[in-house]
Amino acid sequence: MKKIITIVGALLISSSVFAASQVIHSDKNFSTDAFTEKSQAYDAGFNYLDALKGLSDVELTHKLLVISQSPVKDIKIDNAKVSIEEFAQTRGQLAYRAVIDVDYHFTTLKTDNH
Repeated sequence: MKKIITIVGALLISSSVFAASQVIHSDKNFSTDAFTEKSQAYDAGFNYLDALKGLSDVELTHKLLVISQSPVKDIKIDNAKVSIEEFAQTRGQLAYRAVIDVDYHFTTLKTDNH
């Protein structure tokens, strides 16, 4: 019985040694509704970006749709830009939408039992 407990304990300790943290970098694009004026689309895009920057780590993880097998920690927005997409919903009627490109990173556990 002592041998089994010793073996199980050794396996648990050795498997935890291989767990290390890793930083994952990714990006995500968001777009706003359509506007008749380009300036309105820019305002909406920057308002959206300001709202993203104000989210907690948990809220930001959900908003960015981060998928990880282990808990996500220290999620941060590294860089973001707002650009405008011009399009026509009907002939001769231009509309504008903001496209928000967000680069971010987070820390998670990497497990490698090789």
